[in-house]
Amino acid sequence: MSTAPTATTAENANLTDGFHVLVQSLLKNHLDRIYGVIGIPVTDVARIAQAKGIRYIGLRHESDAGNAAAAEGFITGKPGVYLTVSAPGFMNGLIPLKEATENGWPVIMLSGSSSRELIDMGEGDYEGMDQLNFAKPFSKAAYRVDKIEDIPLVVARAIRAACSGRPGGVYIDLPGDTLGQTIAQDVAESLLYEVNDPAPAQIPAPSVIESAMELLASAKKPLIYIGKGAAYAQ
Repeated sequence: MSTAPTATTAENANLTDGFHVLVQSLLKNHLDRIYGVIGIPVTDVARIAQAKGIRYIGLRHESDAGNAAAAEGFITGKPGVYLTVSAPGFMNGLIPLKEATENGWPVIMLSGSSSRELIDMGEGDYEGMDQLNFAKPFSKAAYRVDKIEDIPLVVARAIRAACSGRPGGVYIDLPGDTLGQTIAQDVAESLLYEVNDPAPAQIPAPSVIESAMELLASAKKPLIYIGKGAAYAQ
């Protein structure tokens, strides 16, 4: 004999969590590939991403994942994304993050981390590192998300930071308890951002173009060396 669903069951059916909001935020911005090495607390990021149509490519070392994501960013001009677990996995992922930043490659590193209150109080949590501050010297920008409502915003800001101006590596710190937070699905959908023109064209001043043309016109054997920044700007 079946029974009618309780109010609690109906309410829970309308909830989503940080894992799903993160995946939705990536899909909203057409980031459909993740490289990584999974484990607690980000295993469900990869699982849900696969279920939603994102291709997850698992590697055997976080540096390989970061290098693959950076290569994608270099080739496409949009951020490559890679995923690491906390502490040792995070530390392994810092090397390609630094390389991407130094070389001007757009890439986003997503890393799980321990609960903030345990780290800040020095309570010796499992793999309890202050990863945000560790990552800052290795990245163009670094963010930590403490509320589920801010996940779409941090993804949008990371995309813009990775692509605009001189491209580089961006770090997003994802504490396990933030990923486990819940929110109404309709509210989550209303918070999603799609970044508009993350790398706007930087038009040189007309006087600079005139000077360049005069120099080329007077040159006998001109050599023009164009880097990837010019290629990204088309």
